[in-house]
Amino acid sequence: MSGDPVSMNIIGVVRNGGLALIDTINRMENLSAQLSRYSATIATNDNTDDTDRVLFDYADRSQHVDIIQLDGLASRVPDRIERITAARNAVLNRLEEKDIDLDLTLVLDLDGPNVCLDVQAVLSAAQRVAPLWEGVFGNSKPAYYDIHALRCSGWCDEDVWQRIQSTRRPLFGRRKWRHSLLKSAVFDRQFHIPAETPLIPVDSAFGGAGLYKTRALRGLRYSCRDEKGQQVCEHVMLHKQLRDRGARLFIDPALTTLAPDHHLGEGSGAPFPSNLLPREAGAA
Repeated sequence: MSGDPVSMNIIGVVRNGGLALIDTINRMENLSAQLSRYSATIATNDNTDDTDRVLFDYADRSQHVDIIQLDGLASRVPDRIERITAARNAVLNRLEEKDIDLDLTLVLDLDGPNVCLDVQAVLSAAQRVAPLWEGVFGNSKPAYYDIHALRCSGWCDEDVWQRIQSTRRPLFGRRKWRHSLLKSAVFDRQFHIPAETPLIPVDSAFGGAGLYKTRALRGLRYSCRDEKGQQVCEHVMLHKQLRDRGARLFIDPALTTLAPDHHLGEGSGAPFPSNLLPREAGAA
């Protein structure tokens, strides 16, 4: 860890963020106070709660905060994943327009996973010099929940929702069938990863937080369609572009987030398998 001053874009998208948005912004402000330079850029749309007021109050407190209002997006883009993708790309477009040349870019979910964001864990991740990395991702507690965004050999090599949707439904016992399918495709892969575990190499992950070298993101955009036109997690396609450029991506077990309860189920939180540990750690 180098200890050099850290400059950072902090970005996210949110709709109807509720109380979690307030708590997350408090954490973002605590982090911002530790940075040499920063900007915060948040896209939002069609809120029916207090989110607009919370966001513009945040912007009023700092000239470095930029709120992108995308009202009407919900009616123009009915699919939720397509909307999130459009909002994330609006943020990336704004960053490149502003071109303020900050070293790192932190992408946060603003509706719950980061209400307890550990500022020191972010700074430690930001200042890490070995192993070389272009992106590191959150480790949610009590279990890594974000299997939709995950691609890691031996852990999750598929789009779990494509699998679930394409699996033939039985004529009878559909509730039991779906429960079993969710358990095997999602919950049984949601491992508990101790914070002291070494960085875990992945092709894609998220877990509510992603820290990138800003230069690695230059010119890239999110997409929620794969090469066959099938819907996938927008993080997966961004990370595929990064990997195609040779980027090194990891889950950082010390960069902890909170797993939303509704994403977990029976089987979530099993011990992390030793065969998935980095080779040096697995041999220890």
